[in-house]
Amino acid sequence: MFSTATFLGILNLCLVIIAMIIFLLIFIIIFIHHEELNDISLVLTCNTCLAAFLTTITEFIMTISNLTTGFLMYNLYICYGWGLFYDIFECSIYHSYCLQALFRLCRVVFHKKKSLLSFSLYNILIIDQWLISIGLFIPTIVLKWYIHLPTETYCLVPYTDIGASIYLIIILYLIPLVSISLIYAWITKFIRSSAHPTALIIVTKQRQRNLRDLTVIKRIVILILILIVLRLPTIIFIIYGVIVGHLYSLTYSIVGLITSTFLIMIGLVTINITPQLKKNIF
Repeated sequence: MFSTATFLGILNLCLVIIAMIIFLLIFIIIFIHHEELNDISLVLTCNTCLAAFLTTITEFIMTISNLTTGFLMYNLYICYGWGLFYDIFECSIYHSYCLQALFRLCRVVFHKKKSLLSFSLYNILIIDQWLISIGLFIPTIVLKWYIHLPTETYCLVPYTDIGASIYLIIILYLIPLVSISLIYAWITKFIRSSAHPTALIIVTKQRQRNLRDLTVIKRIVILILILIVLRLPTIIFIIYGVIVGHLYSLTYSIVGLITSTFLIMIGLVTINITPQLKKNIF
């Protein structure tokens, strides 16, 4: 008979594989149709998918380690590094959505400034976004927050470390959500003001594109909110651990399932809100 932890691990592994397949499918479609999909928004979508795909790979290895010999524990430095990569890649997912929102803002509000809509600019910003994501985790290395989790055979920042957990919540969820929400509010205000009879500067085609961009950002905000809601169990487990003095034994297994679910959601939502992908799949 399988233990509950083993069952959850196998289920998590299946979900991670599904997520990997979804992102591989997206990459294959983009590779096959790359000439007709030459668009900045699609490059930014690829950036998000890359971060999500790398997250699935790190989670896949961590889950395999848990279900087999615990090979990540053979070298603790590799174990710490793998946990660090996992968090950096997940952080990059949320920050890449900020970059997508920034592009929509420039295309709607600053559409006359062509320099803000160039491929070269966003290639640089993508690199900067990854460097920022990496830089935000320097304190976790200096303060040695990554440890071998007692109930698992991989390493992460433990939920029992309240200060570290709060820091991760801020850089992973709070900053991206606030940034994207502010951009959404800015674009909404701009579109409403441009609809006034005395401000009919934007041509009909431009206005229609603005509304589409607004819709995309709205969906991104909703997606981020859903992902944060999915993280509520993590916060509940943290509170539980503080109250009783230890974590529930299946905490990380359950959180792993939630992470796999949100990765699948990212893949499906990405296809749904990207017309170029949706058209070539369906």
